[in-house]
Amino acid sequence: MTDPRTRLLYVGWTGQGNLGDDAIADALLPRLSTVEPWQVPHDPAGFARRVLGGGLIGAGGRAVLVGGGTVVGRRNWRLLLSATGALLARRRPWYLIGIGVEDPAFQGKNSFSGNGELARWTGLCGRFDRVTVRGPRSVELLASVGVEAELVGDPALLHEPGRAGVVREKLLGVNLGFGDDLWGHDHDRVLAEVAETVRGLVTDGWSVRFMVINPKDGPLAAAAVRLAGVPEERVEVRATRTVADYLDAVGECTVLLAERLHALVLGAAAAVPLVGLEYQPKCADFLGSVGSAERSVRTDRVGAAVLREHVDNLAAQRDAESARLLGRVDDLRSRLRRELDAIRSSTGDALASR
Repeated sequence: MTDPRTRLLYVGWTGQGNLGDDAIADALLPRLSTVEPWQVPHDPAGFARRVLGGGLIGAGGRAVLVGGGTVVGRRNWRLLLSATGALLARRRPWYLIGIGVEDPAFQGKNSFSGNGELARWTGLCGRFDRVTVRGPRSVELLASVGVEAELVGDPALLHEPGRAGVVREKLLGVNLGFGDDLWGHDHDRVLAEVAETVRGLVTDGWSVRFMVINPKDGPLAAAAVRLAGVPEERVEVRATRTVADYLDAVGECTVLLAERLHALVLGAAAAVPLVGLEYQPKCADFLGSVGSAERSVRTDRVGAAVLREHVDNLAAQRDAESARLLGRVDDLRSRLRRELDAIRSSTGDALASR
């Protein structure tokens, strides 16, 4: 007999050593029983090997599942999804949850969003059962090309701390790291301003914990520590290789100052007050989803004085801000769970009745 269930084929930037993209997959895949155990290769050679190595078998019973990340509005992802839908997963509709939309206002080295790219996604978006997105800017961008979308938040918000951490007084969490480019195209300036912020806070009795969620973050943290010139006992650099590691480390912090998107997302999941170093618009898009848009500082406008003002303000109202943030996150988690329920119901997933 033919299996009436729809198999789902996951498309995402996973297995690259980036905790954020892996956190999305780890949040979603265990909650969906019909996802194939293999994922779509995103490099052309790997994709071709999958097609020639038996990937065409069963393609008629598989539908695309895009789990998250800043995918919509990027030419490389449009081509990958089109090829996947033609060769590896030909069933309709497709599914996605909490996707990010590339903002063409930012043109970096590899944004792939120029020349009216977003408008080319209208047909592709029509293949999805429904379109749900990470933040309010993503909703606006899709509306500008006639695509209706609903804000449900970033899927990594489904992660919750395994234990209640004890918040340490005057402990600043910091993450430094970015993708291929940033507002202002000058990360040395960002390092200098963060280092000055750290130096001033340590002088006033704070300790600082730099958290590494991508191998590229380590050298940036080390450089900031050198520039700050603070006593060794007042600063640490901690590698957080898993979501649980990161949630444990960030949960003890009074305030989090973070650059990578999912350092912010997982900080919000732990209800830690946030200051975002907005290296690209996606960071502001997420902060807007949790009611913290005013805490986004673009990297071409960053300054130690404004960072210090944000940290001091949040530290002074730490408990109230944490509670407010948790309320927003809980609402988004409810939306994400409803979307998962809808996908399970639509695909005949055995977990639908649980």
